[in-house]
Amino acid sequence: MDQHSSRLPQLQLTRDQLGHDGRAIRRDRANGGTERLRRGIYVPQNIWSNADANARYLMRIHAAVLSRQSRPVVSHLSAARVWGLPILGQWPTDVHLQGGSGQTRSSKNWIAWHHDPLPDEDVTQIDGLLVTTRLRTLVDLARSQPFRSAVISLDAGLQENFAGPGDARLPAITRDEVLDRVLQLGSARGTRRARQSVAFADARSGSVGESLSRTGIFLAAMPMPDLQVVYSHAFGEDQVDFRWKRRFHVKRMPLLGEFDGELKYTRGEFMDGRTISEVVWAEKRREDRLRAPGRGMARWLWADALRPERLRALLLNAGLRPDQ
Repeated sequence: MDQHSSRLPQLQLTRDQLGHDGRAIRRDRANGGTERLRRGIYVPQNIWSNADANARYLMRIHAAVLSRQSRPVVSHLSAARVWGLPILGQWPTDVHLQGGSGQTRSSKNWIAWHHDPLPDEDVTQIDGLLVTTRLRTLVDLARSQPFRSAVISLDAGLQENFAGPGDARLPAITRDEVLDRVLQLGSARGTRRARQSVAFADARSGSVGESLSRTGIFLAAMPMPDLQVVYSHAFGEDQVDFRWKRRFHVKRMPLLGEFDGELKYTRGEFMDGRTISEVVWAEKRREDRLRAPGRGMARWLWADALRPERLRALLLNAGLRPDQ
């Protein structure tokens, strides 16, 4: 199940076993045939075993909703999963649900309840789930998540051609729209954190790794680069993740930066039918073109992007001057 899928997984509920008392499902679980997600809710073991972390968390979300007598609204990190918004790190153990203001449900049994006001216009429906809208979800994430994870989610959620569940292309949400919603909250909990994350967000970011890199560059107190700069050549054009202008570089020439993720060397949609060796060779020729006119180049991996001190050392070694 991919990151964007939110379709109802193949769950089995003991209460749906007409004419039976659910003992067959429980026996199946005892024999290793099913995985118990919540009391009375199971999933076939072969589906669970073959599911990745994204799919497993989505199953837990559906199971939590099905375990409630009334339909709750999925929110925060769980809404991020339903919308296909990335976060930094692993999905949580808890499922996040919105109980509305004035309610006193406590968080327990792997459900985290939130009680902020929730107007009807902040709720939508996706494949049978009531979910906070993308805009409300981005606001909630900006208020509740650490800076780096919030920026990753915001960058993805602000994309001009955002691919929602089912790969439907949805209207763009601007950074100003999110910031306006945050400012309307006044001094409410988390708004100071949210203002910083939203102000830093940039829809031009091309991937989670690029968003993480940008936060690392900021935390490393290095100059902020231009994003997605295009250089033309005889056969087309090359786009580079980051560029620092001439005045920032000790050699008085531009420095280009590239986040090297493994996906473009392994995932079919990035390889376009080519072998790994062909992809690597094409990337080498691209880098040669970018370096040729006297531009510097720095490349880094996920492990570097995660640690600002490593990213700072790498950029310093490439000749970039720190902010004064």
